[in-house]
Amino acid sequence: MGTDGLTQTQTPALPTGSNSSGSRPWLALALTFFFLGIGYALPFPLAPASPPGLWHGSIAPEVLNLYSLTVFAGWAHFFYAWRGQFRGTARLPKSRHYGFWISVVISFGILASVRSLLGVALFSALVWIWFIAHFVKAELFFAGSQAKARFREKRFASWQPVAAFAWLTLVLFNVAGIQSRHWLLFLGCVALGLATLLTGGWQQLAQGTSFLPMLALFFDGEAFVWGTYGKYMHPAFQVGVYVFHVAGASFFHYLGSYSYGNGYRRTDRWLQIGWIVTMNVVFLCVGYAVAWLPSLGWLTPVIGLEWFTFWVAAHLAASDLLPIWKHRAPAPASH
Repeated sequence: MGTDGLTQTQTPALPTGSNSSGSRPWLALALTFFFLGIGYALPFPLAPASPPGLWHGSIAPEVLNLYSLTVFAGWAHFFYAWRGQFRGTARLPKSRHYGFWISVVISFGILASVRSLLGVALFSALVWIWFIAHFVKAELFFAGSQAKARFREKRFASWQPVAAFAWLTLVLFNVAGIQSRHWLLFLGCVALGLATLLTGGWQQLAQGTSFLPMLALFFDGEAFVWGTYGKYMHPAFQVGVYVFHVAGASFFHYLGSYSYGNGYRRTDRWLQIGWIVTMNVVFLCVGYAVAWLPSLGWLTPVIGLEWFTFWVAAHLAASDLLPIWKHRAPAPASH
């Protein structure tokens, strides 16, 4: 009798969704590992030098290749995201459609000002924390129809991986010398882990209803490890660990969104696998050319490595603005 509850408990898993429109997270995860390996092991450089203003040149050539692959593939993702947003807003009243895109353009100016004020390094670090929040929202959306039924639970849990990644970033780069403050580091990690478990994480993991607490505890566990091990790490190794996380989350997000789109809109030829691969190859070639050919230097603010986090932020801003303008649209009149 005592084992019935154990045997009937769901196995904790990534959100899958049995319908064909799901993001196929296990496939996305497997391919993420595959592309991480490709990024590290490419036998030729994708870019000649590290991005100005980032990491002070403390980046291994292999890690630079991985980051470059993330950037070039990211532009293919932006293409599909903005294409989807344009098609989606085209169905809104014209005032809402134009209002959305005007607000997006205004956000570009705001983001450029913030980037100039904070500097590329701090701006980029904040953007990647923002990206984790976007990543979480996207995965909850991909989870399917059960998302609405568990909205309150998911909204409450969504802060967990965002806070944990922010904490990991602070610890990994030894902000305020936290790696030398052993008790503060230890108690901070313990507090974050307990907060994750006590704010619904334990229940969600036991029931297999959400992967978010697992992701948060993974980041928190790494903060334990890298915070303790940090005194032995070369700066290039720190950057390598950080880029691994950025690239892994990015690849998983790219692949999950393609998979979702492919299943949701099967008649859209641009979302067929062949076209998705083609567009990624095109942006890879363009990015490679811009990185190496001085004559294409004028394209650097668009597809250059040092500007990538600006466009990530622009993508995130557009994604956050879209629901606002959609909700402002008047409901269709009933007859």
